[in-house]
Amino acid sequence: MSQGPGPAEDARTIVREAGQHVSIILALPQGTRREVLRSLLPGLLDQAKPDVRVRILCTRHTYDRHLLPAIGGDGAGPEVRLARLDPIEAVMADGRTALANLRAEAGSQIFTTQEALPVQALHTPFNSIWKRSAPLLARPDFGDRRRTRLAAEILGMLRVGATDEVAARSLSISVRTYRRHVADIMERLDARSRFEAGLLAAELDMLPPPAERH
Repeated sequence: MSQGPGPAEDARTIVREAGQHVSIILALPQGTRREVLRSLLPGLLDQAKPDVRVRILCTRHTYDRHLLPAIGGDGAGPEVRLARLDPIEAVMADGRTALANLRAEAGSQIFTTQEALPVQALHTPFNSIWKRSAPLLARPDFGDRRRTRLAAEILGMLRVGATDEVAARSLSISVRTYRRHVADIMERLDARSRFEAGLLAAELDMLPPPAERH
C-alpha cells in the first residue's frame, strides 16, 4: 500500500489505466471530511477509456442526480445501482488496483493498493452486492397489481402531506393498516422519512396520475 502523489491523482490514474472495467462505491455520508471520489466526479469518469465498463454502487442517500445527471437515463455511460452499504468510498480497476476511503472512528483512512488481498476484499463483495442490488431507476416490487396500485395511492398521500386519518379514510382502510403499509413502503424504498419516500416515488415515476388521486 502507498500514499502515492495523493488520493485524487491516484483515483484518476486508476480510472485512466483501467483496461476492462472500473468499479466505484459511493457510500460515505455527504459532507464527510476528506471525501475524495464524490468531489472528483464527473471529471473522474472522463478519464475512463470509451470501451471500459464503469459501474457505480451508491446508497439512495449518496446518489446525487445533480452531480451525475446523465447516469441511468438512456442506458449510456456508467451503470449505477443502489444498495445498502457500509460507509466507504472506493474505486477499483480490473480487480487489480484499488483506492479506498474508509470512515473509521477517528476519521477517514485513505489508501491505494495493488496488493491482491485488500483489492480482492473490495472487489469480491462489490460483485456480490452488484448482482443483488437494484438499478437506479428500478421500482420496488409490491407483488401484484392491487398492492402496487395501493402503494401508489399511499405514496400520493405522502407526497401531498395528508394526515394518516385523512389518507386512510380516502383509501377506505383503517389507520392501523395505512400505517403498516407506509412502514413497508418506506422500508422498500430505503427512505428515512415519509417526505423522502414521496420524493423517491416521484423520481421513480411511482405516483398515480393526478386524476386518480383522492
